[in-house]
Amino acid sequence: MEAEERIALIRQVMGASHVFCSTVSELLERTLSGATEEPLALSQVKLLLVIAQPRQRFKVTDVAEFLGVTNAAASRSIDRLVQRGLVDRTVSQEDRRAVDLTLTEAGKALLDRFTEARNAELLELLGDYPEEKLRQVARLLDELSVLLLNPGPGEERCLRCGVHLRTGCVLRDVLGRECTVSQALYGAPEEVGASGA
Repeated sequence: MEAEERIALIRQVMGASHVFCSTVSELLERTLSGATEEPLALSQVKLLLVIAQPRQRFKVTDVAEFLGVTNAAASRSIDRLVQRGLVDRTVSQEDRRAVDLTLTEAGKALLDRFTEARNAELLELLGDYPEEKLRQVARLLDELSVLLLNPGPGEERCLRCGVHLRTGCVLRDVLGRECTVSQALYGAPEEVGASGA
């Protein structure tokens, strides 16, 4: 295949990936609007998903890094969720720079409603799609994500898998790498299994 044909094919893959990501975001926004009475941004749901992970102590910088936003944006997001009664925040007694963030009962209920509505919609849309094709697509997307990321040897990166409907770490699943973020959020590799999905 000539270089021009190859680049045209790669551009088709990139375009298809972008369209897919956009449609997933739209689906999640639609699901969220149906699951909540008050307006809530998808980024706020991602923050709730982060707080729901089995890690108890956060610095604002941890939240910012995990969500891919600035410290100021992470702090404002936490403030909004605290004001809405979805999150409790207390300053850590051991480390004054850290905060203990926990979901309130209202936060847990909202996340449960969103998860239930999301799962119902995904089952309706993809429930009859062949299982092996779904597995192949997931593996291919993971492989492409790692290739595009191109992490160097020993480089620790976080793809924020836990806020993107995943229960495992893409880098761990594809490259077999361990990082402090994935271990804190998902446990040791033997605890989550090989697939992570």
